[in-house]
Amino acid sequence: MASLLLAIVGLGLLIVLHEGGHFLVARLCGMRVERFSIGFGPTLIGFKRGGTLFQIAPIPLGGFVQITGLNPSEEFDHSDPYVYPNRPRWMRLATILAGPAANYVSAFVLMLIVVLSFGAQSKMYRIIQPMAGKPAATAGMAAGDVLVEANGRAVSASTPISDVIRASQGAPVTIKVLRKGQPMTFVVKPEQARSGSYQIGVELGPVEERTRVGLGEALREAVVFPYYASVNTMTSLYDLVRGRVHFRDLSGPIGITREIAKAANRGVVDYFEFVVTLSVYLGFFNLLPLPALDGGRAVFLLIESVRRRSVNPRIEAAVHTVGFVLLLGVLIMVSFKDIFAKG
Repeated sequence: MASLLLAIVGLGLLIVLHEGGHFLVARLCGMRVERFSIGFGPTLIGFKRGGTLFQIAPIPLGGFVQITGLNPSEEFDHSDPYVYPNRPRWMRLATILAGPAANYVSAFVLMLIVVLSFGAQSKMYRIIQPMAGKPAATAGMAAGDVLVEANGRAVSASTPISDVIRASQGAPVTIKVLRKGQPMTFVVKPEQARSGSYQIGVELGPVEERTRVGLGEALREAVVFPYYASVNTMTSLYDLVRGRVHFRDLSGPIGITREIAKAANRGVVDYFEFVVTLSVYLGFFNLLPLPALDGGRAVFLLIESVRRRSVNPRIEAAVHTVGFVLLLGVLIMVSFKDIFAKG
């Protein structure tokens, strides 16, 4: 129960930080903000302050900040200088990008706290479990083996063994590991998966040791972690487009909450690292140039800049509405999948 509560708090915190970025910059830019909502739907709990209704709503699929005039189809006083469309373009862009930026800043700060408090994570990776019948297990590799080299190339978090395996194109790969501190060498012939990629069949995880570092190294780690999390997100999206990732592999708020709870059960460091990773995912996803997302709204601002005049509000509203409905539909389907997966 405690881990579930921590999971809900962690996910809720990320939503608050994201929407808080939009809210803060909108207010700094003199825009009217009507509502700050965690969840969708009617108000369950709320209070009004400074002209803004702060609320918790019953549908836990995210949150939103309602800025007057942001929705092109809504009714508002077009002569009001403080509505979204009447603010300078750079202010509107800053407000749109503030949500993802808040997620990245939060990831940096949280990661800095983790590294300063618990030390930096080892860059080495170990085999959590070789899959039965797959090349690594057949060659004799075992759980706990720490990866050192592949085809003479040192492997780590920044130079993953998957790059060497991919480059091999199915040719045997010579892998050096440490097993209980003793060096061992294996020759593994990768197999080709249905997706076309080459694999040796191992589940990897970081070596479970942390090293105390100074402020300079901690700052570097706090920057590098979100960067690699963004790269991994981009790779996962590319695999999704190519069909390498299937619908059953996606998770909605329910599945994500479950994974945060599992991380909390593993320990405080795993919990915070998962929250940091999720913060990066949320920021990165919202930057995608898709309708209804922050990136999609930024695209319309870019078009407006190039054309030197606003896009037809009805067209923009229709595009964002269609995008929102599609994204909400996917989110609901994934959430139902998560519920049934629980059983």
